[in-house]
Amino acid sequence: MTTPFRLLFLIPFVALAMLFAAPGAQAQTCTVTSISNFGTTTVDIVPNAPASASGQVSYNCSSFIPFTDVRLCAYIRVVNNNQIGPSDYSFYQTRDADSRLRWEIREQFNRRYARDGGGSVSTGGLKIFESSGRLMTNANGTSLLTLTYLDRQQQDRVRPGTYTDTYQLVTKYLFNAGNATCEAGLPNPTGMIVTNFTVTSVVPKNCQFENFQDIDFGSWGSVAAARASSTGVRAFGNVGMRCTYETPYSITIDNGQNASGGMRRMRKDTDFLAYQLLKPGCSSPWTTLSPFAGIGTIVSAINNHQVCGQLSTPLTVAPTAGTYSDLVIVTATF
Repeated sequence: MTTPFRLLFLIPFVALAMLFAAPGAQAQTCTVTSISNFGTTTVDIVPNAPASASGQVSYNCSSFIPFTDVRLCAYIRVVNNNQIGPSDYSFYQTRDADSRLRWEIREQFNRRYARDGGGSVSTGGLKIFESSGRLMTNANGTSLLTLTYLDRQQQDRVRPGTYTDTYQLVTKYLFNAGNATCEAGLPNPTGMIVTNFTVTSVVPKNCQFENFQDIDFGSWGSVAAARASSTGVRAFGNVGMRCTYETPYSITIDNGQNASGGMRRMRKDTDFLAYQLLKPGCSSPWTTLSPFAGIGTIVSAINNHQVCGQLSTPLTVAPTAGTYSDLVIVTATF
């Protein structure tokens, strides 16, 4: 009779130990219920057009033990070193080993999401709580996100094409966090969630003129201008080009409004003064049939191309006094 009594006592004791151990391991847990991939964003970086995308991340937090609040702090983790930006708050999309597009994410309170392990503790996040102060066993929260592509002065090797990369949102959470903040760093978090999301953008091939400078030959005496050597009357202008990274382009300059016999001419009333426009170095004509070829550098910089203007002298007849001018059309093809 003694032996069966002992067996009946031991079996429910073991069962009770297992019953309490299992829930204890999962007592307080947060999960990501949804996260945006932000769609596809067109980033026309050359004219510096603003580009951003909206999204959100939603959480569910539950506990067998009632809680007052839960603080969630999110960070961005890159999956390869090429995606690491120059600061703790910016990241790169990569098209290949030699092109990249810089972006950052902010949440609804305008806090930037920091890079996980980047040395910064200021990052995006949210706090879930009941305004009435009641205890909870289950709660949901959503953080609104804005992904912004930084302006062209903060970019460099941006080639045209499609950029698609995957990153990880790392969320650390703390139940009954009280006054703990993401900015101050989350001490002894209850747990951590790692969730993948994708960022896709399209950069169109583009170029634009910038930093135009007119050619001004200045003031010359009529006889002095007529007697000047063929290289004695020169002035310089500039044509600037900004393009997507390593985009080839060509620039042509037409013959102007007063050309005759293939010669460009400046005009004053019924009088004309012949001149030439030459490529940088002042040795080759710059025309529609003889374009200048270039290639785009980093988008934060302008390619400046000097235009060499030269009067066609010496002249057989001294020009009459007055102001001579012409207007030429510059065309870029890319």
